[in-house]
Amino acid sequence: MFNLLIYYIKKFLPRKDRISSNFQYRHYLFNELIENIDTSNFENLRILEIGPRDGEDSQRLASLNPKDFFIIDLPNRTKNNLDWINNLNITPDYLEGNLMYFSDEDLSKIGKFDLIWFTGVLYHNPEQLRFIKKLYNLLNDKGYLVLESSTVRSLSLRNKNVVQIHYPNTFRDTDTITHLPSKKAIKSWLSMSGFFQIIDSKCFNFENYNIKNTRYACIAIKTKDSKPKKYYSKVVNNSNYEIGDSN
Repeated sequence: MFNLLIYYIKKFLPRKDRISSNFQYRHYLFNELIENIDTSNFENLRILEIGPRDGEDSQRLASLNPKDFFIIDLPNRTKNNLDWINNLNITPDYLEGNLMYFSDEDLSKIGKFDLIWFTGVLYHNPEQLRFIKKLYNLLNDKGYLVLESSTVRSLSLRNKNVVQIHYPNTFRDTDTITHLPSKKAIKSWLSMSGFFQIIDSKCFNFENYNIKNTRYACIAIKTKDSKPKKYYSKVVNNSNYEIGDSN
């Protein structure tokens, strides 16, 4: 209730720099990325965007003039996506499908990326740790993962390291939302997958203050020293069971 009150105060206060967008926080998240990303190698930048929604983020990413720009989305979204893809200043490689079900051969063909934009997607998949690890594997060293997700709604769970399971009664009667993680759970998965440097985003502190407690965004960086956690490392010498990589 307190955040909602602040949201309305911010909403009706006169401002010259108000952002016109369906989800204003994405504008601020992109700006945070630009503030943190290494711009010295932009001419060779390879970008992957997963689940582009309305194409607003795609326009922002295309403005970086990357060497390669891949977009992946589900088959039911293709028709709508093609309406705005033609208006981008570059032509992306558009792949139809679910990344979680891409074969090793498919993943090998698209290669690795310097930036993966992954907003509003994680919580639509129950295998969230495996999804994050798959993205980690798709990043080059010094690569950036921009992640944003819905999180648990329960007040008693928000500050705990938990995942709330909505099954068989799915969250808001969707057919995709069965697992809602807390913010701490997402950060734990990132760390387990190998991300040591995680920058918590403040993108909800502006126009979207009302949802700052129920969504989480961050920029996770894969450094040359990044190292995924392994199962059984305390009992198996040289364990190669990297978390999130099981078949």
